[in-house]
Amino acid sequence: MRPVSSHAHIGQNSPAKRFPFFASAGSDAAALWLQCAPLSMAEFRDLRYRNLLSGLGCLDGAFARREAFNDGFARRIAHAIVSREEVRNG
Repeated sequence: MRPVSSHAHIGQNSPAKRFPFFASAGSDAAALWLQCAPLSMAEFRDLRYRNLLSGLGCLDGAFARREAFNDGFARRIAHAIVSREEVRNG
């Protein structure tokens, strides 16, 4: 049975474990959004993901790579909420 949320993946075969570069890039994108948010969170996340893929061409496991990126992004935002970081909107 699949977890209810894609962010619940924490096991050995989770997208973030299989594609740590994409999870890290998602986390970095969230950190950048928290510093200066010129777009909505979802718009910025999607833009950064498209920019990441722009030079990589067609990749196997595109859905899992996207999940890893989104998971990294969501985890960084969650960490900011828990630690009460300030969000600077541009």
